Amino acid sequence: MFSIMLTYSIQAIVILLIIFELLRNNRKKIGWGSLSLLLSLLGMAVSFEFGNYILGDQLLSFLGLPAWSNSVDNTRFHYTIFLSSIFFIPSLIIGYKNPKEFGATIGKRISSIYLFLIIISLLFFIISIFLK
Repeated sequence: MFSIMLTYSIQAIVILLIIFELLRNNRKKIGWGSLSLLLSLLGMAVSFEFGNYILGDQLLSFLGLPAWSNSVDNTRFHYTIFLSSIFFIPSLIIGYKNPKEFGATIGKRISSIYLFLIIISLLFFIISIFLK
């Protein structure tokens, strides 16, 4: 358990160092478009599993909502996809509206990739239901 937490801590520190280096060498202004990058990072954080801890599941539990459509054995549909979409959709919109600001382009790209994957996984889930 300690090694997993150490690994994730090191990864978080490296990501922060990369972001600080990008900010230091930044030629673009920081504005509303920069929010696109922050929202896309939050969307990724909500959907990732850190050891046995999933931030999105904990947020849904805090709100009194189930994280899975079959909460008995955590199977079927994972509602964390919708929670992460709450971050990715505004990130995509902000990235398109403010493309010249720092982080807007990468936030827009990250969000569009994740939203594409979410749509594909929803289609596969719907198809699997109809094939049963």
